Amino acid sequence: MRTSTEISKIIKKAIDNAQSKNILSNIDIPEIIIEKPKVESFGNWSSSISLSLSKQMKKPPMLISELIKDNIDKNEIIEKVEIVKPGFLNFYLKKEFKNKLIERIIKEKNNFGSNNLGQRKKIQVEFVSVNPTGPVHVGHARGAVVGSCLSNILEFCGFEVTKEYYINDAGTQIELFVRSILHHIYSSFNLEYDAPEKGYVGSHLENTANEIISLLKITANDSRLEDQESIFNLVRKSALDITINNIKKDLIDLGVNYDKWFYESSLFDTKTTDKAMEILKKNDLIYELDGATWFKSSKFHTEQDVVIKRSNDGGHTYFFTDLAYHLDKFLIRKFDKVINIFGADHHSHVDRLKSALSALEIDQNKLNILLIQIVHFKNQEKVEKFSKRSGNIYSIRDLLDTVGTDSIRFNFLNRSVDSQQEFDLELSVKESSENPVYYAQYAHARLCSILDSVDFDYLEGNLDLLDTEYEKKLIDDLDFFSEVVVNSFHKLQTQNLTKYAIDIAKDLQKFYENCRVLSDDLELSKARIKLVLSCKIVLNNLFELLNVKAPERM
Repeated sequence: MRTSTEISKIIKKAIDNAQSKNILSNIDIPEIIIEKPKVESFGNWSSSISLSLSKQMKKPPMLISELIKDNIDKNEIIEKVEIVKPGFLNFYLKKEFKNKLIERIIKEKNNFGSNNLGQRKKIQVEFVSVNPTGPVHVGHARGAVVGSCLSNILEFCGFEVTKEYYINDAGTQIELFVRSILHHIYSSFNLEYDAPEKGYVGSHLENTANEIISLLKITANDSRLEDQESIFNLVRKSALDITINNIKKDLIDLGVNYDKWFYESSLFDTKTTDKAMEILKKNDLIYELDGATWFKSSKFHTEQDVVIKRSNDGGHTYFFTDLAYHLDKFLIRKFDKVINIFGADHHSHVDRLKSALSALEIDQNKLNILLIQIVHFKNQEKVEKFSKRSGNIYSIRDLLDTVGTDSIRFNFLNRSVDSQQEFDLELSVKESSENPVYYAQYAHARLCSILDSVDFDYLEGNLDLLDTEYEKKLIDDLDFFSEVVVNSFHKLQTQNLTKYAIDIAKDLQKFYENCRVLSDDLELSKARIKLVLSCKIVLNNLFELLNVKAPERM
């Protein structure tokens, strides 16, 4: 139960009451939005519904607010209502309701803040999905962390979530990668093998080649080297296995776990690509030009048509296999909703995918595409750019070894995905209040320390004794947690969660400075310990969503 939802219902009933008395116009009521007031002295919750109704009802907002206030039924939530110009309704909660909130948190524990908005609908979140040609570049770390956190939020909101990584194992980049490895293998034995143009170089490639030599027991006189096509297939499998296993390990250490690793090649094995082509042909959406096959995407959301099969038997394009992949998502596995998380450089792919869905007669509203903006890594005022093909790799593993999982995750989740981000490497390793994740985790550890020191039963403590402004502020914070979760779901954003963690940590610090938790007043101590326990439960639930550790000691 969210407090904002309950207040919204109370307002709606008050409007109905006023309409039945013919003192408010009988019009359809828009969504009643309940928010936290920007000024703390303006109550616990606020609504601007009167301003929304003013034009249609042809009454001043202040008058509408008065009529709503006068027609609110007796309830267990609202203590009083104040009206503030130009017509805001500000609500103050009853003490009994706040007490029940604390009791509910203690009872529900790790379920507090969850909801059933998803109603067990199937939702797929696809993220990272980079070519398996080397370690995952730091440029993809932000998308990985955001994707995993959003998946946690969706599960907490009652969705059946599948976290998926799409492995591009059927494209030209894989062929370049394997041929680059083969060049190194042959060169190791002073044998000739043409280095591919724009091939891969660097220590990762060399290490992979050496690992394959050892794994396959390749020697200078190995007869398998005489058949370059056969050795290509053998090395290809080993190279993919090695690289994908390393990618999995790095992502797991980043706190990112997938439910499914989907291979692009399976789209050809299962004839899904054929099904996609049949649909396009049936709907007269393809044509041949200059030896290539084109998709009439300009009939939908793009200015120009898109090549789906290259000329001179150059194979299918990345876009076409992605089109087939979305056929698999929606029409074969029947996900109710799909979220794709791409890098900002994929912006042109958005309209193409929308065109693909239209061609496949799939509701576009079922697909959300998030574009993750660029991260600039700052280290002693120096910002560097890195390239996988040039061999100058700065990988997720490098970042993990430098910073650590919790700090990486909290930092990436602390900004809107729509904004570019500067990641301060020096700040992120500081063990001080300057580092936001350290500050938030320390708040949790201190709560645990207090609870560990308690040697008396406190669960029957009288919560009416919690009456200082610092205790009230913490209770308001706890009440707001469910709302933060829902807002994060609706907006598909994470920064409100990290902001909440920092805000409640600050309010806990003020509480400690002004309210002695354990004192000679046993009954007051019991009440405050219950408040401390509630804060610990909520912070722990929050850290679960962020997939950041909730330490008991620091």
